[in-house]
Amino acid sequence: MKRRLGTQLSVGFVLIVFITVSVISLTANLLIQRQFEKYVADQQKSFSEEMAAALAPQYDGSTGQWNLDYIHGYGMYALKDGYIIKLYDAEGTVIWDAQNHDMTLCSQIMQDIRVRMQEKRPELEGEFLTCRYDLRQKGDAVGYLDVSYYSPYYFNENDFRFLDALNRILMIVGISSIAGAAAAGILLARRLSVPIAKATDITREISEGNYAIRFDANVGTQELAELSEAVNHMAASLEMQETIRRRQTSDVAHELRTPIANVSAHLEAIIEGVWEPAPERLLSCYEELGRISNLISDLEKLSQLEAENMALQKEDVDLTELARAVRTAFEPELERKRLTCTVSGESCIVPGDPKRLLQVIFNLVSNAVKYSAEGGQIQICTREEAQVSILTVEDQGIGIPQEDLPLIFERFYRTDRSRNRKTGGAGIGLTIAKAIVLAHGGKISAESKEGRGSRFTVTLPKR
Repeated sequence: MKRRLGTQLSVGFVLIVFITVSVISLTANLLIQRQFEKYVADQQKSFSEEMAAALAPQYDGSTGQWNLDYIHGYGMYALKDGYIIKLYDAEGTVIWDAQNHDMTLCSQIMQDIRVRMQEKRPELEGEFLTCRYDLRQKGDAVGYLDVSYYSPYYFNENDFRFLDALNRILMIVGISSIAGAAAAGILLARRLSVPIAKATDITREISEGNYAIRFDANVGTQELAELSEAVNHMAASLEMQETIRRRQTSDVAHELRTPIANVSAHLEAIIEGVWEPAPERLLSCYEELGRISNLISDLEKLSQLEAENMALQKEDVDLTELARAVRTAFEPELERKRLTCTVSGESCIVPGDPKRLLQVIFNLVSNAVKYSAEGGQIQICTREEAQVSILTVEDQGIGIPQEDLPLIFERFYRTDRSRNRKTGGAGIGLTIAKAIVLAHGGKISAESKEGRGSRFTVTLPKR
């Protein structure tokens, strides 16, 4: 079952944060507990040493007596904290013993500590340990002290409350982080999924023929902005293609209608006896049928050129020599319009089909001748660069409007219908030229200024 992007992002955020918080919490809890256990164990040892240091001065060397009141109070205080002390003089005689003083209380405290630790830390397996410390005054031994406490460490109620509070804090932080991640995931998912859903709706509209629709979402994410631009570009391109398609349909119909209407009118007049079937009238019908035949031939040629499996008979071709051959073929037309056509450039060898490339140059020069005023100039130049060879055909003709430049390589596209009708042609010469150049792995482009002329550039790879 497919899930929505918003759901996947939200779940993904929550899962990532859950795993992260869980790992951090467990690690922190483990490290803190270990450090706390070490701290408590060190405190027990330190406190035992402090008791020995505190009780040593309670011996009065001049009288040989111990301050039993202080020792008693100190011992009872230590007992409540889980420390059972036993004080001896230098000869080993017991001076004060917590167990002898209050056996019941000592047993109760020891039992409470054992039960508490076994319940809270059953894996510890601890037991009471007795450590002996020497009591000295001015370097002389005055006695020694036995301190018994639960080893390796023990926690009192405050310690356990501290650890429980720490665990609750970590749990609250974890839950809060997961809730925050879920909220952030929902917000982020909405920022991402809404434009994507809108783009989906728009592309669906485009697929149904609504090419005028545009993606106007204001998004702050670069990828989504690029997506919106791509959708808008696709819609604009399809809208342009639809306009061109309709115009092409009209142009093809116009190209076919005129000669067919002329032939029909001539034949009808001959059949009805209005005209005699004179050779000149039959010749006129033949010429009109020839126009239809040429159009069909051009369409077939274009279809063949645009086919993926178009066969090219490649060999080393000199673009400069091809350009000179085309210029020679146009000499009668150049003389009639008093046009000057020059070919410049050194030899440019490229791998290609000579017949196809000759047709490209022929079509470009043909357009230059058609749309150049009498007395104008046409320049054909070739040059080589590092990886490519370049051929340009430049004229001083009527030029092409800027808004038409992106469309001139579309089949049947005409920048001026009346001029096209006057100069002839079906409007697919440039389309054929582009198909041939692309088949050779090259590219063709056009530059023009209306009223000042045009320049067509063909770039072909050397290998």
